[in-house]
Amino acid sequence: MSQSSHPPIDISWEAGAPPPELYEPALREALARFLRALGHPGAGLSLLFAGDDRLRDLNFKYRGKELPTDVLSWRYTEAEGHAGATPEAPLLGDLAISLERAREQAHRNGWNLRTEVLRLLAHGCAHLAGYDHNTAAEEREMLGREEALLKAVGIERVYPARENQPGGPSSGA
Repeated sequence: MSQSSHPPIDISWEAGAPPPELYEPALREALARFLRALGHPGAGLSLLFAGDDRLRDLNFKYRGKELPTDVLSWRYTEAEGHAGATPEAPLLGDLAISLERAREQAHRNGWNLRTEVLRLLAHGCAHLAGYDHNTAAEEREMLGREEALLKAVGIERVYPARENQPGGPSSGA
């Protein structure tokens, strides 16, 4: 694949140096797969890894909730025309992940940081593609989409069986 055919995926590390298990080329490939599977081939996004304090500030500024969260998403509209976007490679939106919270949740859920970050990226990308979880039906649909995205990158069974519990580990996006 030529460099020009890669979607524009900008990753920023406000939370310090990237941990070795979060190898950027692998994250970019997973994000590109998620976006393709969600019907946005060639689309890009920006991704910020930050700490709980930064996510708390963003959560308050954009959602009115003064508490930290694991992932936030902002979907762009076509009219917004963000820098770096081209007609062939539009930017779908922005994601922000609390690396602190991802580490805590990975530990609590019994899996590694990479698995938790990919779970949060699948959740955030689903939001960028228009999925939401405001109702039980929306939550089931979104969770099913997230499970399919994760399976495409080799991650299975990170959510409880849906017939026993309607939701999985919480995400704040």
